[in-house]
This record gives sequence, structure tokens and C-alpha cells, in this order.
Amino acid sequence: MLINFKVSNFRSIKDEQVLSLVAGNYDRSLPENLISPSLTGIPKLKLLKGAGISGANASGKSNVLSGLLFMSNFVRKSATRMDPGDPTGVTPFCLDSKYLSKPSSFEINVIIEGVRYDYGFSLDRQKVVSEFLSVYPKGSAQRWFDRTFNETKNEYVWKHSAVNFKFDKDLRDKTRPNSLFVSTGAQFNNLQLMPLYNWFKSSLFFINLGADDWFAPNFTATLIEDQKPQVKAIIELLKTADFGIIDAKVQHRELSHEEIRDNVPPSIFREIEKDGKLTQMNIMEIKLRHQGSNNGESFIDFSEESAGTRRFFSLLGPWLDTLDKGYTVLLDELETSLHPLLVREFLRLLFSEKQNSRGAQIVFTTHNPFILDTDLIRRDQIWFTEKDEEGGTHLYPLTDYKPRNNESLTRGYLAGRYGAVPFIPDGLKKS
Repeated sequence: MLINFKVSNFRSIKDEQVLSLVAGNYDRSLPENLISPSLTGIPKLKLLKGAGISGANASGKSNVLSGLLFMSNFVRKSATRMDPGDPTGVTPFCLDSKYLSKPSSFEINVIIEGVRYDYGFSLDRQKVVSEFLSVYPKGSAQRWFDRTFNETKNEYVWKHSAVNFKFDKDLRDKTRPNSLFVSTGAQFNNLQLMPLYNWFKSSLFFINLGADDWFAPNFTATLIEDQKPQVKAIIELLKTADFGIIDAKVQHRELSHEEIRDNVPPSIFREIEKDGKLTQMNIMEIKLRHQGSNNGESFIDFSEESAGTRRFFSLLGPWLDTLDKGYTVLLDELETSLHPLLVREFLRLLFSEKQNSRGAQIVFTTHNPFILDTDLIRRDQIWFTEKDEEGGTHLYPLTDYKPRNNESLTRGYLAGRYGAVPFIPDGLKKS
């Protein structure tokens, strides 16, 4: 479970910004939206099952998610997908020349199997500048290791706990300047570092629903084809979404010689033909059954469904799987091609004690201001992004403004009361 995430000097984010999923102490509304992790040392800690980030176009809300995605990718790949001397791939804030040479920093606080981990690192374009890990197995902090690059000596200075962490000097020597100690340790099966690495690898995921990205229906279709436990819920949700859908079926069809020839480049087709693999190629076909008039029913090919129906179907499988497995998911542009009532249905599932009993969390970006006034989301689950005069993104919660209990949040947001709305010149308004 994610407690909070900190990022600085990354893309449009200049100074440190913090996204917190810690619930406010004074908000007693919607207790079903909260997780009680029963953490040693902080028994009353409550975490949010989700948070929404809203803001004007290009205000940096997607970059908040991208920061955590970059952190995850670097943890998972720096020891295995990079060669010595390769650049780190980080993108620092570019609108201030002083920041181009400064390191970018990433830090998370997470709960893994009932234990809190505080982990972070900073890096420039060539190397890791610093890295640290603190763990709280008994409620108090144990600083397992620190790694800091000394520019004067051109070497790393290491500090580690002699009592709580089994520091491996061979592992230290195997850690390249452009890779993380946690990543290297995981490759050599260090049992103390594996839980943190596995959280990034197996519990944190990113989904982009942006209009320019095609979100495939294959995951949902495979659940139906394999008759997984989520199938019943998928069909029921398709029924209640008012698409007129009453069932779904998935089948594989072998492609004909002509279909393969017409849909792949000639050079690739010749290779397939030469290898004798033409008879091995098939496609997954998804058909949704609709209720018609006079008790009629018919299956409609997935490609003929509306964009909203296709997007809803495609997201159902991953969403239900997230709730079932207790994942943490970053979701960009939740409402793309989805009616506000369908977005509401997804949020209802997320905050349901029955559907989400394993502490799944979803952080999403949205342009839909009407989410603010739904009775499904708490005020401490609403965040905004706004750029300052220097082009830097600022991330802040709605609760900073202390809105009145009876205040219309949608109206207040559209009126600019909380910031995070686009500036439209008067001439453009009149045109």
C-alpha cells in the first residue's frame, strides 16, 4: 500500500511535490473509502483507497504519475536493462538552467506485508547520486543503508546498519554507478531487499487511457475465455451499464492466407510463408450479446461497439483484477470516452468494502469536475495541479482550502476558487 510519494526536478515538476494517501484525522465521512493497515507504531493510521488529481491541460498532473512510473521502471530495470555508462534516462526540469545539472529525486513510503518501507534515490543524467532505505519492522525506523556519491573523491560513501541489515560488500561492488543497490540486490536474491523490489515489480501498475493511446480489451476477454472468478461480475456490470448487453463470448479464429497477406508488410509475410507458420496464426474475437425488441438477441462484433462501450469493457478486467489482488494502480485520464455515470460505477467498486477488501489503491487523473460533488469521494481524496509563473507544477489537496461542508465543489472549482483551471483570455471567450 502506498502511503505517500515525493518527487522533485522531474519534467514539469521543479521543487519537491508530495502526494499523500494518508486520510485526514478530522474527516469522518465515507469510512468505506479508507484502509486500516494496523501498522505497528501507528495503530490509528488510515489510508485512502484512491485519489483523483485534477487540473488544467499541461498543468503537470500526468507528470506526478509519470514520476512514480519512472521510479518503478528504474528500480526494475537499472540493474538488468542498462549497460555500464548508459544514461539514466531521467528528464530534469528544463525551464531553469540551474536545474538541468541538479539531481532528480524520488521517494516513496509504502507498506509491504505489514511493514513500512521508506525508500528513495536521486540521480542525474549519468549516475545515481544517492540512495537510502529505512524499514520499520517493529514500529521504529531502522536505517538499513545510505549510499552517497562524493564528487571530490569521485566515489560512493556507504553507510549501513551493522545490526539490522546484512550488508554484502560483494553486492556493493557489483552495483554500477547507473544502477540502484536495491535493483542489484534483487538480481542476486538478497532476501531483505526482495520485498521492496517485488512491490515495484508485481504490485504497482500504470494504465494510460489517454485519447492517443489504444487500450486493448484482451485482458478482460481472457478472463471471460478462461472463466475466471471475475467473469460473473464483468457480465453483471456490462448489464447495469445500460449498454443493452446481456452476455459476452470470446473465441479464436484462424486467419486465412489472404487476411495475413493483406495485413502484414510483404517482407514479413514472405518470412512467415517461408517458415510455414501461416496455419498457426489466429486472432481473438470478442462478441457482445445485445437484447433487442420482440425478445430478439444478437451478438455484435466488438469492433462495431461504441468507443464508450469498448473502453468500459477493456477497463473492467484490469479494474476488477486490481481490486481482487490488492494492487496499487496509477491511471491517467480516467474519464476518456466514458460517461460520468460509468466513471461513478468504477469509483463505487473501488470504494466498496465488499469488492475492495484487500486494500487496492487507484490514483487517477481527471478533467471531470463533476466527480468533486459525487457522494462517493472524500474531500481529502481530491488533489489539484497548477503551474506557477516559472512553469513549475504545484500539487496540492483540496483540503488546503477548507471548503464549507455545504459548498458546491464543482461550482467553486469552475469559478477558480481552488485554482487549477485554465486561463482563457477575454478575447477567446468572446470569439
